[in-house]
Amino acid sequence: MTKRPLITTDCHIAPPPTLADELPQRMRSRVTHLENRSDGVYLVRPEQIPEGMREALEAGGATGMTALMEQGIKVDPDDESALARVLAGDCCAEALVGFTAQRYIDELDRDGVVGAVLIGGAAFSTHSDADVDIAWTRLVNDWIHDEFKEHLNRFAPGISLPLGDVEASVEELERAAGLGLRPVLLPDVLPSRPYTDPAWEPLWEAAEGLGVPLATHVGPSRALYPWAMQTHFTPGQGATTGFVLTSLGMAETVCWFACSGVLERHPELKIVMTECSAGWLAWLMHFLDHHYSGRFGNEFLTEQGFSPMNATEAPPSYYIRRQIACTFMDDPIAIRNRDVTGLDCLMWGNDYPHQEGVFPNSQDWVDKQFAGVPEDELMQMVHDNAAKVFGLKV
Repeated sequence: MTKRPLITTDCHIAPPPTLADELPQRMRSRVTHLENRSDGVYLVRPEQIPEGMREALEAGGATGMTALMEQGIKVDPDDESALARVLAGDCCAEALVGFTAQRYIDELDRDGVVGAVLIGGAAFSTHSDADVDIAWTRLVNDWIHDEFKEHLNRFAPGISLPLGDVEASVEELERAAGLGLRPVLLPDVLPSRPYTDPAWEPLWEAAEGLGVPLATHVGPSRALYPWAMQTHFTPGQGATTGFVLTSLGMAETVCWFACSGVLERHPELKIVMTECSAGWLAWLMHFLDHHYSGRFGNEFLTEQGFSPMNATEAPPSYYIRRQIACTFMDDPIAIRNRDVTGLDCLMWGNDYPHQEGVFPNSQDWVDKQFAGVPEDELMQMVHDNAAKVFGLKV
């Protein structure tokens, strides 16, 4: 086995629940926190259900899950590892999860990984109270900066934003980027406001100007659409169906950015689609370009004197190759199609510490799926692309 300096673009982390103690009481009760009760200490995770998805969850039989998250589970507050495992979710048995930079350094070292993009914080939920969102994301960003500030060459700690308020998000992005944090963390879907909405323009402009990439991560929103509930929680096929829906669904997010004119207006904006695989990307490029230049496509309508809404000067694949990348863990199809997508579009990640990830065997998995790939091309996908986009120096 060849040992290579791998960079994972998908490494999960959660802030300690005691961080909530630094918020005012009325806010503390609205975020993940520890609660003292007569029979012990409980970990409570309120408002963690994606916006608009509560009814779908309950219709699909997931009432118990919502109750578990919101009513709390009994924990040992002194068992940091157990708390970190619960908050990271779905951890593999081998992972020794924690809340410190040193713990992540040790974990990466035993997996043969030299650098990581840190996904998590307060990135994937919005609170009904905007003031809570603003205070909590600022606190989380300060925590992750304080913990990893001496290791910014090796780690790219993601920026959590109060996404319910675009103006506040821009302000927090500017502040957090000044601390050296990157990338901006986004859910793949925000039901209340699709990323094609012009209201997002100040955020795209700020990220481009600051040179901070965006990282959208697959999440529960798409898999919890009402029609997905028919299979998502069905015994024997639910997990598989959920993974398919969340991974392929990211193609929609790619289309939003590439076909709407967002990338054309912001040519320096980089967007990384995280944990969605990439075997589908070559097909998507071909499909979009076919319709772009075909009947009723942008090119045809422009020739006929029409002005199609959000028309772009170049076909969608041009913007995808220039500004978008997809991360994968085990995707030999994406590797095989690299001549279609180009190498810049492909990045590797190990999904630490999750059960479906490849920790602590990342080197073996890379060896296996990249067999026969020229070493310079391999290194671009497992190290160089991530180092360049996320500003890692390892």
